[in-house]
Amino acid sequence: MKFRFLVGLAIGSLLVGSSVYAQRSVKKPKRAAPPTFKPNEFSGVFFSDALSQLSGELPSAPSAMAATTKPDKGNAAATNEGDAPLTGKAVWKELISAGTLEDLVKESKTRLDGIITNPAGFQTNVGKARREFTLIAASMAVIAQYPEEIRWQSSAAYSQRIFARTAINCKVPSTPVFNEAKQRQQDLQNLLKGSKLSGNAEEVTWEETADRSPSMILLEWSIREHLLPYTSNEKKFRDSQEDVIKFAELIAMFGNIIQQPGMTDADVEEYQQFASVMTQAAVDAAKAARSNDADLTRSAVSRIDQACNKCHETYK
Repeated sequence: MKFRFLVGLAIGSLLVGSSVYAQRSVKKPKRAAPPTFKPNEFSGVFFSDALSQLSGELPSAPSAMAATTKPDKGNAAATNEGDAPLTGKAVWKELISAGTLEDLVKESKTRLDGIITNPAGFQTNVGKARREFTLIAASMAVIAQYPEEIRWQSSAAYSQRIFARTAINCKVPSTPVFNEAKQRQQDLQNLLKGSKLSGNAEEVTWEETADRSPSMILLEWSIREHLLPYTSNEKKFRDSQEDVIKFAELIAMFGNIIQQPGMTDADVEEYQQFASVMTQAAVDAAKAARSNDADLTRSAVSRIDQACNKCHETYK
């Protein structure tokens, strides 16, 4: 028995020892050595200072348009009641497309052709002429500031000045003003044909570019004669969908313009709130129309109308 015990113990020890040896003898996987780089190996491939390669003015805070998309408990769409005016060049692209700006200028030229025919007809329709010249001047101001390359941009600053001046002069119709309007009509024709307008592009304020009276006329014209009729029923919406987008974007553009520093009452908080609500509702209307949602578009247009009516109760 003693002999068997000793033999068993020896065999067990041998097996355990073999197992331990086997475990210790397993080789570890070979690892790749970390890469090494020569000095200046990637020179010319990456910018040493990426920030220095950026062009244009960097935003100092989140864009105002981002602030307008916060949820609003009272409406399905967001508003920016109480927020600061929309600022910065980038915001124009959020409010109005390059295609809409181009369409607005072209269509304004067509309407002007029917107004600037002879002195008598011009005097009868001088209010409409002022509206059109204001629309063109404002459009050129936005084109000049647009955050990407866009048609007529090289002529925009000068065009803004000359069309704004003519709009101002249209307050009092006269033969000299008619002649000036004829010259602007020709300038616009040349611009549409591809010619560049150049001259002394003096700085023009927003108040000079889009005076309160013609701006409000443009807003009323866009709402009463276009957006409300175009969204009154499903069929009219489908037939006028592109125009709904265009006039909604026009309202969004002017909603931002009337909040700019120097514009009448732009520093009054209540007025700014009305303008902000109208601007956001116009953005929502354009977005809904692009999504083919007639009901949501109609709701947004209704909010534009309500904001305008409430504003007119206090501001004339």
